[in-house]
Amino acid sequence: MQFKEYLFRISFLYRFFSVHFLMKCAKIKTINPFYHFVVDGRNELTNYLYTPKTKAQFNKDLQFLKKYFHSLTAKDIANSNHNLDSFGFFLSFDDGLSNFYSVVAPMLLKEKVHAVNFLNSDFIDNQDLFYRYKVNLLITHIRENVFLEAQKNEIAKIIALNKITKSKLINTLKTLSSKDSDKLDKLAKLFKISFKEFLKKKTPYLTTEQILELKMQGFYFGAHSKNHPYYAEISLEEQIKQTIESVTVVENKFNLAMRLFSFPFSDDGVGDAFFDTMKKEKIITFGTAGIRNSDNPLRFQRIPMEYNTVYSAETIIKGELIYHILKKIIGKQ
Repeated sequence: MQFKEYLFRISFLYRFFSVHFLMKCAKIKTINPFYHFVVDGRNELTNYLYTPKTKAQFNKDLQFLKKYFHSLTAKDIANSNHNLDSFGFFLSFDDGLSNFYSVVAPMLLKEKVHAVNFLNSDFIDNQDLFYRYKVNLLITHIRENVFLEAQKNEIAKIIALNKITKSKLINTLKTLSSKDSDKLDKLAKLFKISFKEFLKKKTPYLTTEQILELKMQGFYFGAHSKNHPYYAEISLEEQIKQTIESVTVVENKFNLAMRLFSFPFSDDGVGDAFFDTMKKEKIITFGTAGIRNSDNPLRFQRIPMEYNTVYSAETIIKGELIYHILKKIIGKQ
């Protein structure tokens, strides 16, 4: 468990600190929370990866954010021209899921909250499926079925486990990366699962038509790489390629004025050479490190709002602010 989550779990100790007091102590004016998915019925994409919030929980988060902050647009963030006399929040969603269209957008429109959705260019129009979502589908199958010894032997050949048990197999699947996609595809074939059929029937991703409609409603879009690799595991050349190609596709396909990019997973392991290239390309980047100071006007960090345990927005935001303040005190910020 990360130290931040310990702060979340002892939130009763700091409930008497006001948000504005903590923001002033942290000496920041804006926060950047982000989500992926909001549950409305059955969840087949993320239920074994992390615990997304329900509509009621997300609505409670929105009410908290609106009470203490005003909603910022992508343009506000890019130009740093929001009202400096008050605190603001920049809301975003990753992965370009159709759940944003059917569940999230109506709630945001009702509450008059702006948001940016970051799209994986290879997944638009349900052309392919993120490997972690493949993992989730495989885990569902594993939990719901019993395997014969012959099947266990076939699984062992693919995953290279000495003894196949459900728990060991599931834990191993959760450790795989985008480089292991072939293993996931082989398991799916063995389990008679068709990812293409899932994409066709369930349409988990936004379509071009939905994105254009959302854009007309005032939502903005950015890129989230081509196929969602962990950047620390790929070369600088591949990092730049994944970023520029996905940004270009999203920019041209949807006629966007600003070039926005959010890192898949995080920007851990990404060096100065990458950000020098982004500066030349005028691409604004967003990481996932919570609250962190930066002297790069094109580089922002965001606050993850989804964990294995559901925490309220108040708990997460206050915990992040206290963590930021503590790091400043010990000179680690």
